Amino acid sequence: MAEERGPGAEPVVLFASRWWPAVLVPLGILAATIAVGVRLHTASVLTYSGLTAATVVAAWYQRDGALLADDLGLLVRHRGQVTRSYRWSEIREAGIARPGFARLALAVFPEGGPWDVPGPNNAVMVGRVWQLRAPDPATRDRVETLLRSHGVRISEPPGRPEGSRKR
Repeated sequence: MAEERGPGAEPVVLFASRWWPAVLVPLGILAATIAVGVRLHTASVLTYSGLTAATVVAAWYQRDGALLADDLGLLVRHRGQVTRSYRWSEIREAGIARPGFARLALAVFPEGGPWDVPGPNNAVMVGRVWQLRAPDPATRDRVETLLRSHGVRISEPPGRPEGSRKR
């Protein structure tokens, strides 16, 4: 799966990490929690500081992550290295997913048999990046248009009513 980029057009960035919100939001929550805890004499500053430090370190570690696409398939940029993730011919279905707090990824259902993992019944999250907010409609449309142009079926994210996207 992981191979170097092939020749062709310059890769298009589908979405990239925005790590500064992943740093500022926990620091803001930490400041508010400490202020309330000091006022009520209940805060464990060490616990909140540890959780904030873990979040900031994780955000810093993945600060340059991005999901890119070229004419051959999907590319993942992580810590300055770009590797091929899936070729368009290997992808059966895909859609934007939120795999965790402040995270964004492309849920890819690759070709294969019904019992393959990952496979047509199990998604793999490709290109996990830090983004506090959900993607804006322009980004969502750009990703869906690119997927459709390569013959990939769009999967509906959980909680989104069937048929709610533009055709």
